[in-house]
Amino acid sequence: MAQSKISVIIPTLNEEAHIGALLKNLGQVQGIEIIVVDGGSTDRTLEICRLHAVNCLSGAPGRGTQMNLGAQKATGDILFFLHADSTVEMRVFNDIRKAVRNGYRWGCCTLFFTEQTIFFNLVAIASRLRVKFFSSCYGDQGIFCEKDLFSRAGGFPDFPFLEDLAFSHCMRRYQRAGMIPGKITTSTRRFRQNGLFRTLLKMQMVKALYTLGISPGKLLDIYQSSGKGLSCRRLL
Repeated sequence: MAQSKISVIIPTLNEEAHIGALLKNLGQVQGIEIIVVDGGSTDRTLEICRLHAVNCLSGAPGRGTQMNLGAQKATGDILFFLHADSTVEMRVFNDIRKAVRNGYRWGCCTLFFTEQTIFFNLVAIASRLRVKFFSSCYGDQGIFCEKDLFSRAGGFPDFPFLEDLAFSHCMRRYQRAGMIPGKITTSTRRFRQNGLFRTLLKMQMVKALYTLGISPGKLLDIYQSSGKGLSCRRLL
C-alpha cells in the first residue's frame, strides 16, 4: 500500500535569516512536496528558496491567506504547515502518517524551543497541555491536516493574526487534535525581541480578548505595539 503524500506549506515574509536552515532540514526527507508561499519579501527569501529548488508561490501577505494558497496548489493527501523559523525531526513525517492511519485527521508536533531554559521548557510543556486538554494547536507547533478535511472546513480564516487559533476552534468541532511524538523546534526570536514575560503576557491577553470577540486586526495592533503594557484605547 502506497504511503500518503505530505505537502509541506511554508508562508514567508522576509525570512532570509531562517528559511535556508528549514529547507536544508526538509531536503533530507524523501517523498514530500515543499511549497513556499511568499507574501512580498524584499530580502533574499525567494532567492534562497530557488537555490533549494522548491516550489515558490507569491500571494497577498497574511499567513492564513498564504497557507490557503499553498493548500490549493498542494498535491499531497496530507497538508503540513510550518513556520520558516522552525525545524523538524526526520521522524515527524512517518509520525504524521501513522497518526492519520490511526484516525487523527489533524493535529500538531511536540514543541521545543531553540533555547533549553527553564522558561522556554515551561512554555513548551504548557503548549503540549493545551493541545491535550483543549485541542488548540498553534502555528509554531506545526499543524497537519488531511487535505479533504481542510477543504471541508474552509481552510484558515482570512485573518491578519490568530488564524491558527481560529482554525483550531473550527477543527475541534470535527475531531480532537492529535499530537505526534516527533519534535518541532522553533525560534525564540519573538520572545528575545520583545522580552520574555512581556511577550508571554501579550500572547495570553490577545487570546483572551479574541474569545471576547475583539477583532484579530485590533489584536494584532496590540500585539505589535512597542509601548509598555496594553492600552485599552487600542481596542476602540
